[in-house]
Amino acid sequence: MEWKKKWETQPGLMLITVVIWSVFIGLCIETGAILFNFVYSLFRPIAAHNLYQGLDLSALMAQDKWHYSGVLSIIVYTNALKAYMFFLMIRIFLKINLMHPFSEQVSELISQISQISIQIAVVIIFNGAYIKWLAKRGFELPDLGSFTGGAFEYILMGIIIYAISKVFKRGLEIQSENELTI
Repeated sequence: MEWKKKWETQPGLMLITVVIWSVFIGLCIETGAILFNFVYSLFRPIAAHNLYQGLDLSALMAQDKWHYSGVLSIIVYTNALKAYMFFLMIRIFLKINLMHPFSEQVSELISQISQISIQIAVVIIFNGAYIKWLAKRGFELPDLGSFTGGAFEYILMGIIIYAISKVFKRGLEIQSENELTI
C-alpha cells in the first residue's frame, strides 16, 4: 500500500527508484558473473580466456594463480562496492518524503554513500598500482580500466556527496528547530 501511495504522491522519485533498481540489479549480475567465472576458472583454467565480456586473464593465470586471484578479487570487490552504493541509493529514495525531506536516516545514508564512493576510489587506485607493479615484473595483463572505472570520478563524487550530506544535516537541524517553534 505504501508503494502505491508513493507512486501517487511522488511519481518522479519512484521512477528514479526504478532506474536505480535496474542499475543495482545489473551490477549484482555483473559481480556474480565475474565471481562465478573466477571460481570456475580455478577448476577449469580454460575459462580464464573469457571471464566476462571478453576479459582474458589466461596469461596471468598461467604465470601465477595467486596474482590472478588477487586481480580478480579486487575487481569483484570493486563491483560489489558499486552495487552496495546503489543499494544505499535505493534505500534513500524509498525513505525520502518530499513533505518532510530531512530525516536522520536519509542523512546517514547519504553520508554512507560518500564513504563508499571514496572507498571505491581507493580500491581502484590500489588495483591500478597493483597492475602496474605486475606489469613491471613481466606479467601479461590486458587493459582492465573498463572493469574497474576511474578513481578520480569516484573521489569527486564522494567529496560532492559528502558536502551534500553536511547540507542535509544542517537542513535536518533547521527542520527540527522549525517543528519545535510551531
